[in-house]
Amino acid sequence: MTANSFGRSIGDPMGSCLTEKAGGNPRATEDLQDPRPDAARKRLCECTDQRDACEAIREIVSNLLGCEEMALFQLDGKHKQFLLIWSFGIEPKTCHLEELLSQPALSVVIAGEAYIVDGFGETQKGRGQHGRAFVPIQFKGETAAVLVLLRLLPQKVMIDELDRELFAVLSREAGKPLFSGAPSYPARRERKR
Repeated sequence: MTANSFGRSIGDPMGSCLTEKAGGNPRATEDLQDPRPDAARKRLCECTDQRDACEAIREIVSNLLGCEEMALFQLDGKHKQFLLIWSFGIEPKTCHLEELLSQPALSVVIAGEAYIVDGFGETQKGRGQHGRAFVPIQFKGETAAVLVLLRLLPQKVMIDELDRELFAVLSREAGKPLFSGAPSYPARRERKR
């Protein structure tokens, strides 16, 4: 196993560091707080611009959530169009948020709540891109962007409560480094079909 930038071994979903802190007693780890949300928060706070923030999101989603296909869409001021500003692991031409998310679910995300499509995190062999999660990115009290997560890694069996806590950290903390300075990535308008 190799270590990632968050101090956990890749392939060690709960982090052996918790067991080590508990003196090697796996049952004692129940009382310890998971370090992932704090590590994610710290990484996002260290960002200096939009490019660095996108890289931090990629690291958090890949290493801590177990997903390597994602896209970030910025909402315009009227919430009527979406701009694909960044993607990782998927072809940008295939990213159309309107096609990925039904209108009622989109309202939930714009209102500031994460939306997890039924089945996301279940065994996904042969399922294509059916499993999805949508995380609102807040800036100045409003949803400024939507982070779309596609296909979990095969070893990730489900979205758990700690993953939802990471969604909340991304929602609250990623907006400031993404949108407080000048954009590093040129926005690409999504075309309506």
